[in-house]
Amino acid sequence: MNPCVLLQKHICNIYGITELSCWSLLHIVQSLQTQVPLGKPIEDDTVLRIQWQDDGDSPNGELFLGSASRRCYIPEIDDAVETARENSGVCFRATGDLVTRLKDGTLFYEERANDVVKRAGNRISLGSMTRKIQKCLLSSELVTCIWLEDLQKVICCIRTPLSKSRVQQRAQTFDILSKVSIAEQPDRFIYLQNFPCNVHGKLDKQQLLKECIPLAQPAQEILKSYLHDRLECVEETEAKRQRLEGSNPSGYDLSFRQAGGTSFHAITICREIGQQMCIDDEQRHLFEMLLDENVPLRTVIRFLDTAKLVATNFKRKPVEQAVVSSCPAGLVIKRIEQPVPKLLFHWKANFEKCVDSPVTEYEGRYICVGAHSKILRTFDPRTGIEQSIVRLPDRIECKVTFLSEQLAMVGCYDGCLYGFNPQNGDIVFRVGIGGMIKSQPLLTADGRRIIVCSYAEDYNVYCLSAERQEVLWCLKIGEKPIFASPLELAGEQSLIICTLDGSYSRVAITDGSVEWTQKLREPIFSTPVLMEPKSNIFLSAEVAGRVHACHVGNGKILGTYNTEGNIFSSLVVKTPPTLMGHAFVVFGCIDQHVYCLRCKTGYGRTSVDFELLWRIKVGAPIYATPSLLTVQPYGVLVWCAATDGRVVLIDFGKGEIQWSDKLPGEVFSSACYIESLRRVYVGCRDNFLYCLGI
Repeated sequence: MNPCVLLQKHICNIYGITELSCWSLLHIVQSLQTQVPLGKPIEDDTVLRIQWQDDGDSPNGELFLGSASRRCYIPEIDDAVETARENSGVCFRATGDLVTRLKDGTLFYEERANDVVKRAGNRISLGSMTRKIQKCLLSSELVTCIWLEDLQKVICCIRTPLSKSRVQQRAQTFDILSKVSIAEQPDRFIYLQNFPCNVHGKLDKQQLLKECIPLAQPAQEILKSYLHDRLECVEETEAKRQRLEGSNPSGYDLSFRQAGGTSFHAITICREIGQQMCIDDEQRHLFEMLLDENVPLRTVIRFLDTAKLVATNFKRKPVEQAVVSSCPAGLVIKRIEQPVPKLLFHWKANFEKCVDSPVTEYEGRYICVGAHSKILRTFDPRTGIEQSIVRLPDRIECKVTFLSEQLAMVGCYDGCLYGFNPQNGDIVFRVGIGGMIKSQPLLTADGRRIIVCSYAEDYNVYCLSAERQEVLWCLKIGEKPIFASPLELAGEQSLIICTLDGSYSRVAITDGSVEWTQKLREPIFSTPVLMEPKSNIFLSAEVAGRVHACHVGNGKILGTYNTEGNIFSSLVVKTPPTLMGHAFVVFGCIDQHVYCLRCKTGYGRTSVDFELLWRIKVGAPIYATPSLLTVQPYGVLVWCAATDGRVVLIDFGKGEIQWSDKLPGEVFSSACYIESLRRVYVGCRDNFLYCLGI
């Protein structure tokens, strides 16, 4: 092209809307180094009006264009509203654009009027964010901020003509983050060499969204990327060097807060990683871990290694606004309701008399239970085909304990402990204990000893060698029998044993010596349980309706919760993988309710406060111990059975009954659940063992 002709050409900025026959304003561009105005009206009868925002401090207002000669008929507006037409005949149309007007009348485009989003409870303007970030960039760089609605995330896209190294990108990221408020900090920074444009030459935000939606990433990598890109968390190699030099904690030895994280950052991470979590409760635990200054980041990453995650990146369920709630449930992230779970009948087996014993499973391959008919049977859990049958001299209410695939043991009303082969029903050993055995025998963690508690008058606790079933020691605790199963303190070679006269003791496994003894006013039927793995606190329940938190070291009571009925059910603990001292305990009660309590430890773990998370009435007394079922996609469900045969599934997080039905007889049997098969097995007083599938 002839240079003279080229010099005669102009670059123009033209502006308008379709509702006013397209172009209305024009400005001949003199320089691209300064902000370009919208221009002046092309026609004399074009009228401009600015409707200022309600906020008196805002310099911006929405621009309306009007004309008496150029009008487009819009039925849905013009037929319904007559106020748009002035007496002068000028018809105004909203542009949807916010503009700034200088004293000389010059107009500058600022942002779209609908470019405001609500993020974690804060209203933020994407246009304002974009302008603030643009000031941090080089003149050759451009930025736009886009909103991912389903993930509630802000993506900052930076167009840079020259590719930048990760170090350069990170330095620029931190410079930007230091100059915007926390609520305006983008969740992700994406660096591109070109922005996609549509056929009209405008930024194609839909195509840009496709390029910016994160690819599938494991939850651990999402957290690591966030730490490295957003927070002052040094690389692991540098952290190792600092540890060797004896410096202060660094890298993954820092807590999330120490690395610069805030509750706002924690919500952002939980929202993204939560899309992969099958169990909503784990999302709440992740949030607690991130805000706990005593939890190092490597512990959080280990938790994500063990959390149940879906195979794909996002479950793509719209997430409502996440808030830090003051209710006992802590962080609440609301989602679209899942389908309601229900149980279907698969098979049943006749035992001829009541099945009150708790049901036992072994590695998902065997189901084993005894009955008042003196029959002990082992089944294939999928088909219900009987694998073996054992006939004992008296009733069986004891839960079976498996030692291996070929050996299991069970207590009997005749005062003996029986070892049997579940594959063929052969009795392998028989040891006389001297009294009815209702408590489940315990195989110690090292596999060398068997602990048996009974109704015997002389000695109600026996310790046998697992190999030869020889008596290693025996003793009597309290003045009455033992119904509850013993609790082993892992790694401490000790047991907690509770009796029916209210006594509870810590006993050494090696020689049977009693390390301490405490006594409650009422009997203890409920099996004690640790509040958390390796915790120094255990929980026990008095039959009179009192749940106690006790210190492992001396047995002293650290906290108590009172119910309105007797407790025969054992306690089931849902232990969060955090160090914040919060665990949940679930149990049934004779007052016809299932209880879920939150256990909060005080400073130094010298006290425990119980908070009622929820209480559900099922319609009949509850003797059986509830079960916690992990079921995708429903999360954690609570199975509970009542004495009138009613069986229910309760949403653990919400405390709401999801499904309810009735078996033909009373239920005193505690169920077992095989997660891989999604099946529940429970005994009934109509003489049958039932298999129900979710």
